[in-house]
Amino acid sequence: MRTPLATLTVYVDSIEDGLRDPDAATLQVLRDQVNRLSRLAEDVSAVSLAEERRLPLRLADAAPEDLVRAAAAAANPAYAAKGVYLQVDTAARAPAVVVDRDRIGQVLANLLDNALRHSDPGAAVVVRVRAERDAVAIGVHDTGDGIAPEHLSHVFDRFYRADAARDRDHGGSGIGLTVSRAFAEAHDGSLEAASPGAGQGATFTLRLPARRARAGADSAR
Repeated sequence: MRTPLATLTVYVDSIEDGLRDPDAATLQVLRDQVNRLSRLAEDVSAVSLAEERRLPLRLADAAPEDLVRAAAAAANPAYAAKGVYLQVDTAARAPAVVVDRDRIGQVLANLLDNALRHSDPGAAVVVRVRAERDAVAIGVHDTGDGIAPEHLSHVFDRFYRADAARDRDHGGSGIGLTVSRAFAEAHDGSLEAASPGAGQGATFTLRLPARRARAGADSAR
C-alpha cells in the first residue's frame, strides 16, 4: 500500500503548496492511485474469503477450451501491442469442469498478464489444455525472465517482493498470483509454478477437477 499512498501524499502536498495545478492530468494520477488501492482491498478480501472457504462461487459446467479461448481473446490486444505472440493449444479435448467462470477467468487473466509482463517483444506465450486423471491442466508457458530457485517457492506469497519474483507490482494490486492460487484452491484445484531458473522462462499450471471427479467428491461429502 505504501507506493500508491506515497504518490497520493506527494501530489496532494504539491497541490496544497501551489507547486502543482489540479488539472486533468493530476486528477487522473490521483484517480489511478485510488483505483489501485481499491483493487488491493478487493483482492485481499477475496483471498481471505477463499482461504476461509467462504468465497461465493457461481458454479456451472464449462469446457476448458472455451475458458482459455475467452481469456486469450481478452488478452490479445495487450499482446499485440507489445509484439508478443499468444498461442492457444487445445488440440487434446478435455472433460468439462465445474467452475465459477468469472473467478477462473480472473485466474487465467492474471496468468496471461503475468506471462506478458515478463516476456520481451518477439517472444511467444503458449497456453495448453490437457486432460489428466480426474483433472484438467491448463498450462501457461513463457520463455521470459524465469524464476530463480530461491524465489520459486515464494511467488504465491502475499506481497512477496524480489527482483526475479513474478508478482512484482506493475500497476495492479501486487497480489495477482496470490489471488489466483486462492481461487484455484476454492475450486478444489491447484496452481503451481515451475521454472528452470532466471532467464529461462516459466510455466504456471492451473489444475481443476474434471466434472465427473468433482461430482464424485461432492457426493462423498
